[in-house]
Amino acid sequence: MSMNPTTPPHEDADMALFADENGQDATPPPRVAARFYRSTSSRRRGSANSSRRSSISSLHSHYSNLSCHGGPRSTHIAQHLRRASIIETRKARLAERAAHAEQVRLRAAAAKAAPRTSHTEERAAAAQAAREKLLADIAARCEEEVRRAKRIAEENKERKAAEEARLREELAEKFAGAARRKTLYQNSVRRPRTTSLAAVEEKKVNSVALQKMSRTIAVKTIQRAYRAYQARKIISQFCELNVNIAHLANASFEEVTRLISEQTTMKATAKLLKNLDILTAEDEPSGDRGVVRVFLSAYLVLSHPMQALSYGGGQPQEQELMGKAKALIQPFESYIRMTSYAAPGSKVIKEQQDEVTFAFNDFTSAFHAWKSKDVSVLVEVMIGSFVNLDLIIQSTKDDHAGRVGEDYLTAIRQEQVKILARLKKIAGPEQALNKIRLAVRKARKQKSLEKKERSGEDHVPRSVAPSTGSIDSTPLTPPATPRPVSRTDAAPASYITQLGQTMTVLPTNREIAHEIQINGTFEVQQQPWTESRKHFIDALSRSMRDSMANDAGPTAASWTHAMAVLIREKLMSLVSQRHPLYDRIDGFLDPKLIDQQCRNGAFSYDSFFDTLAGLIAQLCSPGRDEIIKQFAEDKSADTIDRLFALINIIDLMSLDHINFQFRMASKSVLEHGHEHEHSMFERDLGNNAHTLEHTARWWRAAKSSLNTSSPSGNSIYSRGLTDLVLQNTHLRYSQLPETLRIDYLRILNLRAKAIKIVALSAILLTTKLRLQRNREALWTADKNRLMSVDLLNTDAARVVQLMGTSRTMPEPVRAGLLNFVQRVLPPAVAAARNAADAEANRQICIQEQRSWNAADLSLDGGDFFTEQIATYLLKSVREHVYTRLSASSAADQARVMSGAAETLARAGMPEWVAETGDLVRVMERVRTVDLNAHEKWYDQVSSEV
Repeated sequence: MSMNPTTPPHEDADMALFADENGQDATPPPRVAARFYRSTSSRRRGSANSSRRSSISSLHSHYSNLSCHGGPRSTHIAQHLRRASIIETRKARLAERAAHAEQVRLRAAAAKAAPRTSHTEERAAAAQAAREKLLADIAARCEEEVRRAKRIAEENKERKAAEEARLREELAEKFAGAARRKTLYQNSVRRPRTTSLAAVEEKKVNSVALQKMSRTIAVKTIQRAYRAYQARKIISQFCELNVNIAHLANASFEEVTRLISEQTTMKATAKLLKNLDILTAEDEPSGDRGVVRVFLSAYLVLSHPMQALSYGGGQPQEQELMGKAKALIQPFESYIRMTSYAAPGSKVIKEQQDEVTFAFNDFTSAFHAWKSKDVSVLVEVMIGSFVNLDLIIQSTKDDHAGRVGEDYLTAIRQEQVKILARLKKIAGPEQALNKIRLAVRKARKQKSLEKKERSGEDHVPRSVAPSTGSIDSTPLTPPATPRPVSRTDAAPASYITQLGQTMTVLPTNREIAHEIQINGTFEVQQQPWTESRKHFIDALSRSMRDSMANDAGPTAASWTHAMAVLIREKLMSLVSQRHPLYDRIDGFLDPKLIDQQCRNGAFSYDSFFDTLAGLIAQLCSPGRDEIIKQFAEDKSADTIDRLFALINIIDLMSLDHINFQFRMASKSVLEHGHEHEHSMFERDLGNNAHTLEHTARWWRAAKSSLNTSSPSGNSIYSRGLTDLVLQNTHLRYSQLPETLRIDYLRILNLRAKAIKIVALSAILLTTKLRLQRNREALWTADKNRLMSVDLLNTDAARVVQLMGTSRTMPEPVRAGLLNFVQRVLPPAVAAARNAADAEANRQICIQEQRSWNAADLSLDGGDFFTEQIATYLLKSVREHVYTRLSASSAADQARVMSGAAETLARAGMPEWVAETGDLVRVMERVRTVDLNAHEKWYDQVSSEV
């Protein structure tokens, strides 16, 4: 059977299989061949070798079309194989990509986990921290500026509100005055307006007889004339007293007070006020006197405000009172003048009377308001006095040994009764009692708290108060000048001298007077426990102990005798001859009797110490009771230790007595102490102990440092004193004028304090600048920590550590600050050491009883600054102190003091306002005392220079 192209389509497969089995070639129909055989022109260009068409699967699928298998089944198999090949290829490629991605991920994870060699992240973190810090600083500065702007805005707002309130008050007063004048004008009797009469020819009239007056009209006329006469008479009587501003202003305050308090003046003024209808006939006489006193007080306030007013007219309330008084006196004196030419019942007089009445009512209101405030101050002062007396009773009520409570109780109670009576009269019974109860309760509570905090009490010797049995009016003599004792000739002078050296030696009278003038509460303190004093006491106690241990009878007796003589002299100087214990002390401490007992071996130290403990317990101040009790109970110590303990107690008692005498005499010393210093300086000049050479040189240098052509003496002195304390060079003793050499130690202490302030302020300012903070910001806590440092026992590292306790400080800033402190701190340490060494040298000379010459001191010459910031601050402080010292008028002083905080803040020292003020106050006291005593020689030097 042969095949033809017209074979049906469903037979093609069978035919193909059949032909293939027989090994014969069969040609597919055209429509089938067209699907597998394409023309060359329409065939696509061959792709690159790397494309998918060049792959094995593509070639396989391509050549499979030319295989011997034909027909639909072979086509299906080829497509399936090609699809499977493509899928497998894609799977393989995706697997490779996944493996590559996994390798990349593993490498990235390993790189991330491995330590980085670069510091990029660290730099980024540091940059972020610096950025945050900078933003915080900017925010802080902005916050401070905003706060300052708010404060300024609030101040401006308050000032504007006060100004508006003042303007409203002035406008209200003006409107009230206008309304008052309008009311007076409307109430005054005016002739009603009428039409004018027509002009007519005046007719000649004949004179007619006067009409006869009725009895009523005649009485009224006579009464009117009599009242006018009486008014003129009253005014004439008042004018004869010469009570007017022109006369009283030229008279003294005492004369004015005497004039207005006389009965004649009071009666004449009362009549005049009744004529003005200010007083009425129904008023009580006591009320009349009160009104008259208020009226006459206007003259006193206007003529002598400094003496009449508490603050001399400086307060707003006092200024208002003076204005009201002026508004009263001016129309009143104008009324007095008008009565000489105007009728008493005229319209002008009535208007003037109304004005005086209104002004008097205003003045009375202002006067009572001022008086109530002044009375409140007086009540507070009286209550304070009552409380102080109560505290004295409380502090001495348990003092049974010295009988202080019994001595003072009666006098204090009487004084309290007087104060209470005055308070009841001024403030009323109930209110006075309530205020006193509250004040006493508060004071006792405060006293108990203070007693817990400190154990010391006010050392007032019991021997000062006279006993109830005998009154001693003889002034007590300080131990520096003891009474001569007639029974001390047997004591060896060397032993008494050595024992006396263990007690505090008093300064000279000139030094004491000078110290009291500068410091009104000056007290002599016990000698400081220096090494030299310790060695002296150790050597003396060793010598006494050896002499008594070796049974050296005469030597031990000499020591005991010297001890009795010294104790007797000190105790006898504490009591007067009329004191109950005087004879007992004199008999018990008889030197001859004690010497005889010692040589016979009958002297008992235990009995001696017990008896003395009982005696001195009745003489000492309440604050020494505890130490005397310990001395009486401590019997385990040996005789020498108890002896020196007894001498120490008697030394403290002597100092208490001396300081009490100083407090009693301080008022007199403050008034006349400069006279003593003046006479002593004049005597030294006369004896050629010194000249005025250094004073002239110091005055000339101070004058040349001023830029003005003719400076005042106050300016020259202020400049010289300021340069001595605050000069940036080493201070030598030869630079001081002879007039200020008595204040050499004080000037060294002031200089040490000033240099310490400048050094610490320079450290604070440098820290602010290095940390980029506002230089005017207050670092009060840091200042207090630095001021508590003892410069003689600290170093620069400790100061930097204190500065770093309150804020974070980077290490570079800390290192730079440490370097700066090491440069600026040594001058302050040198100044403090110079002051301490000079005082220690003076104490040694006092103890060894030899003269002290400050010129022989060898002090550290490094007490000046070389650092630029410290030099600038020292100059700023020096100029500020000079400005405050040279301010002459009260207005200049107030201006400088009010601007002190701003001046120091601009210089970078806002924390040191109080310390600088204390420095200026001490220098002002030194200047005042020095000028009072040596003004004569300053004038002489000034004329010569």
